[in-house]
Amino acid sequence: MIRTLRGTAVAVLALLVSTATVGSASADGTDFTMSPLSGPVGTTVTVDAAGTTTFSANAGSDPTTSPPAAPTVSFDGVPSTSVTMVSPTELTAVVPSGATTGPVTVAVGTTTYTGPSFTVEVLAVPRQPAWTATASQPTVTYGRGVTVKGLLADSQGAVSGAPAQLQAQQPGNSGWVQVPGTATKATNAAGVASWRLFPQHNEHLRIASSATSGDFAAVSAPIAVQVAPKLTLHQLGVASTGVTSHLTGTVRPAGAGTVELQQRRGGIWRGVSRASARTGRFSFALDPTTPGVERFRVTEPATALHAAAASQTVRVDVTRGDLRYGSTGPEVRALQRRLRQLHYDVGPPSSTYGWDMVHAVTAFEKVQGITRDGVAGPQTWRRLGNPKVPHLRHPYPDAPVAVEVNLATQILMIAKHGVIWRILDTSTAGGYTYTDSAGLQATAVTPTGHFTIKYKIDHLVTDKLGTLWRPSYFDYSGDAIHGEGDSNSGADVPPYAASHGCVRITDLAVDRYYNLLAIGTPVWIYH
Repeated sequence: MIRTLRGTAVAVLALLVSTATVGSASADGTDFTMSPLSGPVGTTVTVDAAGTTTFSANAGSDPTTSPPAAPTVSFDGVPSTSVTMVSPTELTAVVPSGATTGPVTVAVGTTTYTGPSFTVEVLAVPRQPAWTATASQPTVTYGRGVTVKGLLADSQGAVSGAPAQLQAQQPGNSGWVQVPGTATKATNAAGVASWRLFPQHNEHLRIASSATSGDFAAVSAPIAVQVAPKLTLHQLGVASTGVTSHLTGTVRPAGAGTVELQQRRGGIWRGVSRASARTGRFSFALDPTTPGVERFRVTEPATALHAAAASQTVRVDVTRGDLRYGSTGPEVRALQRRLRQLHYDVGPPSSTYGWDMVHAVTAFEKVQGITRDGVAGPQTWRRLGNPKVPHLRHPYPDAPVAVEVNLATQILMIAKHGVIWRILDTSTAGGYTYTDSAGLQATAVTPTGHFTIKYKIDHLVTDKLGTLWRPSYFDYSGDAIHGEGDSNSGADVPPYAASHGCVRITDLAVDRYYNLLAIGTPVWIYH
């Protein structure tokens, strides 16, 4: 058979590759023929004295009184240690260790016979390669990937083309199995194979390769990959003394166990309470007693299946009692930050509870289904911890800007590329009967359906039904998104439906978004 050692081709023949003989003494000048003419050390060679007299030094004598002299067979000068006489003209000899390619001679007594050259073949011995395996990171958060890479090399360098598997040993199981979802890969020219995987729990991994023509099989040392649960603590932002709020969050994978709420005090994290997270969700009641800034996180201890984990730190600004129009101080800023996180239009940063904050809180109250008074009271504080989140009914992923007006909740949402960007308080048609500009009886109705901004007027418009500040018209019947032209921008946008048919927002809001609502901007209005 032919065996190929990577980078060096060596013909390796079995002991009986050839049975042909080579020439005779008269044909090529040698004294005997030989078969085979090549092979590794240990090959049995047959020597035939055809064309010569005999290999016996005293042929014809009585062997009982004159035993034949034992011949010596040498391969390029190295004598064989195993020679067998088959007949006076034939013998066999085993190629000895240390023999090299060269002529074969047979010495009988003082006579030496010269035969053809014998090629000593070097039998390839497979090498033992070794794997060096690494993981891109020893600990990975659940849901994130880790890259496992291995380098296979032997005494002559990197081993390419070796079939390799990524194997895992599950917790509590001593056996190794191929990691589900991974493929058997061949090492590249640099001897490298790698896999990207998303482990669900702690694992021991290794890389194994099967034997090749020049290398034995190899297995890497095990490497440990720890998987930490993904703990998410939802933003609360603000809480009030005397009001029970809730810190909520999620843990993945579900069923990970018990989580602990910790509070930062004096530079040290201290445990506050524990809660079950077996459903993948958790909740902690929070009853602050002192105004100020508090910081919390959630942790989970290490188990056999998962590494220890900690959530991000959440800041909670604790306020004292209600906040309303005219309130001032850092507590107002804290409430403003929280509402901005939830995408409500709070206006520019301010420590004063002005009309922008009144309408931002009112819009929040509308979405939550609680009293619409624009006051951050107990109901508002409770909802801020776990608020309802509005959703777009007609998202436009490709639209830079789009508007949706929900008549049921009386809010206007501005979206960018299909994602809510700002939520505004609005007042639409009140459903009452009134006398229109033509002197006819009409019902106050805001049209529903799909519109676009048709035209705009960048100043105050006055007609028999009232004033419109910087209107953006979405049809040709006079319906527009506009302000009321009241510099206070508060009283003219009540927390209920009150317009003749337009979508009314505050003058301050109109000034912020007038240029954003360009001609052609999509507008959806629905109940």
